Amino acid sequence: MKEKFIRFGISDGHGRRAATWKIWTPRSKSDIYLSCRELGIFKVSLHQSGSWHFGFISNSLDEYFDEEAPFLKSRHIKIWPRPKPFAAGTTLAFRIITPHTSVKTLIEPGTKNIKWISNCSPALATEIDIIITSYELDENSWPGKTQMGTRLIGSYKLSSSEFIWVVSWEVPVPDLSSLSRGKSTLCKGKSVADLKSTDLRAIVYGDSDDGSKFFIDCTVEVN
Repeated sequence: MKEKFIRFGISDGHGRRAATWKIWTPRSKSDIYLSCRELGIFKVSLHQSGSWHFGFISNSLDEYFDEEAPFLKSRHIKIWPRPKPFAAGTTLAFRIITPHTSVKTLIEPGTKNIKWISNCSPALATEIDIIITSYELDENSWPGKTQMGTRLIGSYKLSSSEFIWVVSWEVPVPDLSSLSRGKSTLCKGKSVADLKSTDLRAIVYGDSDDGSKFFIDCTVEVN
């Protein structure tokens, strides 16, 4: 096996989905990578060394953006140290939050090898947590199962003897009303007209007080 991986996404059970994700580790290594199919030029890298970062994949800046793009100084959008464990031997590495209303994209014919998670209750969001533990749990247990009622999506062992867990649970929808306007840049060959798609998605990136980082998978309403 070249790598260990888990593909996952949220579905309404009636042919519609949110963004789809892949978490993987190369063979004989303990680095962890996270990517989103809808954001193919970005990747989260959680290195065994403890230097973690989120940014553009190699050569994507030159391929997709002009030289005047404001973020061209580095392909790394954020670099941070591995967070301290929130409990003995347990580290919350990353979170993906998907509101109920974000499950709108048609599932393409032939889509396979994805672990589908049922959409949450209306007015709530599904939080997917990526957790690293220094200990193994039996097949009937996983982080947060008892305390928070999490559901297991998948897990595997790293060569460092740590374990990676992907679990989900329902949470309140994050309040984004205080977000300020940011700068925007179109990819090469794209225009404002391309933003009027009926299936436009946006991924919001942020920092948590506990040292972990998160994405919020959103749909975009175009007026």
